[in-house]
Amino acid sequence: MRGLLQVIFYWSLLMIIQGSFSRARIAEPQIRCVSYQCKEGECKEGIDICEESEHDRPSGCFAVWTTNNVTNEMNVTMKGCFISPTECNNTECIDTSTDMKKNLNYCCCRGSMCNKEQRWVPVATKAPKVIHSPEKESKMPLIIVIALISMLIGLFLLTFCYVKHQKDPMFNEIPTVEPDISNSSTNVSLRPIDLKDIKARGRFGVVWRAQLHNQEVAVKIFPMQERQSWITEQDIFKLPRMNHPNILEFIGCEKRADVASTDFWLITAYCENGSLCDFLKSHTVSWGELCKIASTMARGLTHLHEEVQGTRTEGLKPSIAHRDFKSKNVLLKADLTACIADFGLALVFTPGKSCGDTHGQVGTRRYMAPEVLEGAINFTRFDSFKRADVYALGLVLWEIARRCNFDGTYEEYQLPFYDVVQPDPTIEEMRKVVCLDQQRPCIPSRWVSCELLHAISKVMKECWYQNPAARLSALRIKKTLANLR
Repeated sequence: MRGLLQVIFYWSLLMIIQGSFSRARIAEPQIRCVSYQCKEGECKEGIDICEESEHDRPSGCFAVWTTNNVTNEMNVTMKGCFISPTECNNTECIDTSTDMKKNLNYCCCRGSMCNKEQRWVPVATKAPKVIHSPEKESKMPLIIVIALISMLIGLFLLTFCYVKHQKDPMFNEIPTVEPDISNSSTNVSLRPIDLKDIKARGRFGVVWRAQLHNQEVAVKIFPMQERQSWITEQDIFKLPRMNHPNILEFIGCEKRADVASTDFWLITAYCENGSLCDFLKSHTVSWGELCKIASTMARGLTHLHEEVQGTRTEGLKPSIAHRDFKSKNVLLKADLTACIADFGLALVFTPGKSCGDTHGQVGTRRYMAPEVLEGAINFTRFDSFKRADVYALGLVLWEIARRCNFDGTYEEYQLPFYDVVQPDPTIEEMRKVVCLDQQRPCIPSRWVSCELLHAISKVMKECWYQNPAARLSALRIKKTLANLR
């Protein structure tokens, strides 16, 4: 009887302990993880609450990303919750693998929000212990000589590859890997920028006038859905030899995130007089001012189109087509020097490669060249894209010349083709006017009687020929306009 009582006592004690563990397990707090997912080109970031699971397969967080082998840039592919195996007991999300499959990194961890940051820290394999022997020691001088020769050969090959890479064409389309920015995950160490007021709204974002320390800057803010445009534009700015007085000055880029949204900032110099389009709406220009604006604008487009050979300190600057050239994308500094901006649709030249994967019918419809409107642009020749830029340049020259105050007379500001198409024309409308009817903006009669305006009208006409091959090059336009001053 006494033994039976002992068995019942121990069995009851065991049940109480087991129940305590069950309650403790239930009381465990739920795991929260950072979630990141892209679907149909739209990426969303948020927070997931992980579902409860068996005790032997607890919930955890994970992250998947790619790493650029050249720049070490990270591009997150996916984040979220999962039922983690026992090896994911780290409190930090760290990938320790030494070999990546298809350039992918993966890490998992335990603990709420542990996948907010992710790192790749490959664990080096231990070198085998070397057992010295008299016979091997006698061969040591020979081994040292072979090693030195191998190092010299390797150094030569590395130098050769580097030089070849510098001379090779850059790329056909702008790369889609997100560039490295120190603040890609949090708002730590961001520039102390004070947004003042909105100056413009464009295709890809809003432009603010802002204050950075004692400097006035412009901040173009892209929403999450336009992240690729943000990457494209800064990649153009970061190409070698893009620092030019007639190209908008690039200062930096930042990713700014909070609980509600994520924005992408592009920081550039601030141009006091705004866009050429807005300036002409409220100002007339003298002949000298017309020449200054036109010649510096042509100088900027020439630099964009030209390939500039690399130096010891800077690489080769490839030829670039703007593909959305218009008066809205030409900015004016305080002294009316023009500089070209907005490279969201720009295309970089790769010698020997077709641009066949590029969508040719891009840009602002009013400024599209005939071959672009007809979908007949020659993708095998990069020069075709530059000729389309020249056509648009001719239309912008027409906008400036109308506002030239010569002998007290000038025309009111109008956009090209204002008298034959509606304010927001369709492709079909523009194709009929420009391609079928072969119309061009009207040349006012006063320009014919004024020698200087007549000279600049001749340049316009040579820019907007129907045949792209007959149009002037940007370099030729730059030289012609320089002689008119």
